[in-house]
Amino acid sequence: MEPGMTLWSQSDAISMIRSDKLKAISGKAGSDISVTAKCSAAATPEPLSPAGPLEHTDETPSPKSTEADEAAEFDQICHQGWAWSWANLRVKIYRFTILIIKQVYLIFMTLSLPTNHLMLTFRTLPRDFDEPHHNADHLAAKFRNAIMPARGKLHDQRSRLIKINRWFLEMPFLGIPGIVRFIDVRTQWFDEAMEQAFDDGIQQVVVIAAGYDTRAYRLSRPGVKFYEIDLPHASKNKQELVRSLLPADKYPRPEFVAADLSKVKLADALAATSFDPTKTTLFTAEGLLYYLPPAAVQQLLTCVSTISAPGSRVMFDFLNLSTLSGEVWNPGFETLMLSVWNKGEVMYSGIDERPEAVEKLLRLFGFHTHEVLSARDMVKRYMPHVQWGTHPPTVSPYFSYVCGEKL
Repeated sequence: MEPGMTLWSQSDAISMIRSDKLKAISGKAGSDISVTAKCSAAATPEPLSPAGPLEHTDETPSPKSTEADEAAEFDQICHQGWAWSWANLRVKIYRFTILIIKQVYLIFMTLSLPTNHLMLTFRTLPRDFDEPHHNADHLAAKFRNAIMPARGKLHDQRSRLIKINRWFLEMPFLGIPGIVRFIDVRTQWFDEAMEQAFDDGIQQVVVIAAGYDTRAYRLSRPGVKFYEIDLPHASKNKQELVRSLLPADKYPRPEFVAADLSKVKLADALAATSFDPTKTTLFTAEGLLYYLPPAAVQQLLTCVSTISAPGSRVMFDFLNLSTLSGEVWNPGFETLMLSVWNKGEVMYSGIDERPEAVEKLLRLFGFHTHEVLSARDMVKRYMPHVQWGTHPPTVSPYFSYVCGEKL
């Protein structure tokens, strides 16, 4: 999950699910999966109950019935898309038959760089080749060259090998068309929305699963404090990387929060820092939510909500539920899903991408929609030199982007 080092081990998450520890997420036992971390008892509402038959004894809904209604709403908007229907029958059959053929050539994806390293190279590629309207992350190449010097040399030389590799990567049907510019426009959107948040008076930024995110060093302003949360070993590696590449007198430092959120509450992790929950805060989760089971998404948004002052914002990108469920067929997504699965990662959840559904989701956690964008919207805003296309897509069309503001 880009931008880099993950908040927890994907293989650990998968093994936990297989050993039934996922039951913990729904409140049946203590959970080990990271973003299902429980919020503080004083501030956190009771976990939403699974939806079930509602009994009404009077005109005033009971707390339990309200929780059940909210749980049912959430389950309709965010889920794993496993159900079969006539609408998705063709895609479901495709996933269990034709996709097997793709394994023959996907071996090069499986044996290539780890996903977080690939996403870092994708972020730098449009800048390296001077593509129009590329992102402004000039520090990503420093990280890339330090972590992957051989790959970095090829990028710096604008090697034909990189161009050939990209052609195979994004070939129609067999590859993942639009994946490189997806990372590019997503970077631009997070950058732009963060700077707009600063203009609107946001005072703190919490970067969840920070990885190779460089915004604390590129976009920081006087009076704005950054907090980068990641696993202890990932945070340690990031700090060493920053110390070796970015002089402290030139690049401001965030507060590094080394925390395994499967064991430490989000509020508790931030309590050990200078974080002030009474100040307006921007929470970012880039390239994260689709790797979480739906119950983990629910718990993450709940935890963010409990420590958000009015006017705070949350930003994330998500996988369109219509694609994950198979109601919309995108061959590139089928390849992407298989390639990350080959690396031991799973795309667990999608969110209904209709604006009214996104608004309903945010309101369940006390936010309202500040902005929601589709892939077409992103191309129009950040790639004005091209027309939106679907065959092949200009940008991977199965992701959407949302910014919510706390009521």
